[in-house]
Amino acid sequence: MSLTATANKNNNRRLALRIYEQINLFYQVLPYGEFSTANGRLSGPELPASNSIENDTLQANISVNGMSFTSKERLQSGDYLQLRILLLSSMTTVSTCGQVVYCKPSNPYEDGRYPHSVGVRFVNLSESDAALLHRHVERRRRQNMAITALAAVTILAALAMPDLAWSLLLGLLHHLWAIALHLAHLLFEYLEMGLDHVVEHLFHTDTHETQVIVFYTIVSIGAVALYLIGRKVPAAAKRRYQALRLFASRKKSSCLYFWDQQSGLDKLKIVGIGAGALSAYLYLAF
Repeated sequence: MSLTATANKNNNRRLALRIYEQINLFYQVLPYGEFSTANGRLSGPELPASNSIENDTLQANISVNGMSFTSKERLQSGDYLQLRILLLSSMTTVSTCGQVVYCKPSNPYEDGRYPHSVGVRFVNLSESDAALLHRHVERRRRQNMAITALAAVTILAALAMPDLAWSLLLGLLHHLWAIALHLAHLLFEYLEMGLDHVVEHLFHTDTHETQVIVFYTIVSIGAVALYLIGRKVPAAAKRRYQALRLFASRKKSSCLYFWDQQSGLDKLKIVGIGAGALSAYLYLAF
């Protein structure tokens, strides 16, 4: 391959849109001699069924041309892998082969479960899978841009008008609480009215007897509902807490890794710009 073609190929890889995506990944190293190139396409043995319990969810950097991910085992540059990628946000699967471009130590501030960072170049991605990945990356890019813009506008508005932002937030929470209570009251009234008609129709009771039966029926339904909620809520809350802790840990490790990679001058610039912006904001705000 000529130097010009190689440079163009590298430029195309750098210009390709890349996103961070939650995936379930299954890969298998193809031993030398067990794969072949037919009509320019790489083929190898069939992958066994992927077990999502064993394959942890990974945060991968992915594009149409390749991907990078963290790994428990060290791979060699030049190794060929057979890959099956499950994109969790769209629940679509891409199966292809790839070649390991690099394998280097991952973020040292992570918990150590994935000590290696692996970069893979796709070598036989089908046209249909390439089109699927392109649509997925473009859609996720637009979503990320919209979320980032909305978050930036919200943060800037809150910083510019903190009193108004706090007042609007409290007012919104108050209205949501009032709406929730109103809906709960309407649900209770309709439930009670429906049970009154059902009990009177089935048992031909008078008003007092109907009210007693309906009262104990509602109490029983409420007790069962509280029992079921009590069984589900702690587990759900624990999962959410663990997910938030994992998110915070990853963000902290990413920040520490970014800070560690900066030179002394860059660190000084970051601290100076941050301190200057904070001082200007406090001076203008007060």
